[in-house]
Amino acid sequence: MDSVFALPYQRVPHPAYGNARIPAYEMIRFSINIMRGCFGGCSFCSITEHEGRIIQSRSEDSIINEIEAIRDTVPGFTGVISDLGGPTANMYMLRCKSPRAEQTCRRLSCVYPDICPHMDTDHTPTINLYRRARELKGIKKILIASGVRYDIAVEDPRYIKELASHHVGGYLKIAPEHTEEGPLSKMMKPGMGSYDRFKELFDLYSKQAGKEQYLIPYFISAHPGTRDEDMVNLALWLKRHPLPSGSGAELLPVAVGKIRPPCITPAKTRWVKLVIRVKMWWCRRETGSVGLHKALLRYHDPANWPLIRQALEAMGKKHLIGGRRECLVPAPTIEEIARSASPEPQHAPGVDQAYAGGTSAAGACCE
Repeated sequence: MDSVFALPYQRVPHPAYGNARIPAYEMIRFSINIMRGCFGGCSFCSITEHEGRIIQSRSEDSIINEIEAIRDTVPGFTGVISDLGGPTANMYMLRCKSPRAEQTCRRLSCVYPDICPHMDTDHTPTINLYRRARELKGIKKILIASGVRYDIAVEDPRYIKELASHHVGGYLKIAPEHTEEGPLSKMMKPGMGSYDRFKELFDLYSKQAGKEQYLIPYFISAHPGTRDEDMVNLALWLKRHPLPSGSGAELLPVAVGKIRPPCITPAKTRWVKLVIRVKMWWCRRETGSVGLHKALLRYHDPANWPLIRQALEAMGKKHLIGGRRECLVPAPTIEEIARSASPEPQHAPGVDQAYAGGTSAAGACCE
């Protein structure tokens, strides 16, 4: 990898683009890729298929040389490196400690359901890289924008301290993806215990550094195997732990990866193929549930309240509707009740119309 990254790249867009603004370039022009691959094996992710399960890391000298090249040649550089990362921020130089096991292992994930005892979780190479990069002349700040695998990070609290003390610009992205064991087992993601431990350490070290910093956890709605009740529990968790908006996404299955798109789609049902290890599930996805799950992820949006109320009543959870602290959404106003009594069909704006009999973008391409 070092020889590829040592090629004389111009580090600016091709002249054919002229003065056009390129959003992707704006995002990556001061960022550096330090490794390839991922051994996480998340079922919704295709990085392993693209880059492999074994981590391929650049040498420390190669990375330092690129930082210096960006400092000296890229127009508009202000001294801030926007990211030292890759598919995952903290897998640099991590690999199996047993060459024999690495050659024969067929596990899809080195960290699920538990971290493999052969996996090296020592973050010393990453910490040393960060410290050396910070000492470079003309470098004011090194930020980490790639996602942090928190279940690995808690195995080496020194890394969390280094991260919180020097490399977070106010917010740090991590991806628990869900709070409930059912969906997490299908995603091949760790439980919330690891997240809670990481947050505890991150908050502690941020406070010790005299910084006010926050975690931004990302969540997925409509993942195969997720029940409506799972999403209600996630929404209740989100209400207890308020987060910045926009930290959620709806799953769209693709052909590359362990979750395949639906092939046969009756009017209101999506059957999604989920292959993990040697097991296979056909997970039913009601199109209405796709819209409901997306709405529950954004329970705070008034446009989603009518749909959520309808679902909570159908689930026998009317106690979650009202003005009490434990309620998820408020009770309908007199105006809303009057509108719902109108003979014309009313759908909550901005909510997937599939819950009212339409189609979902997640599976429309296969109809």
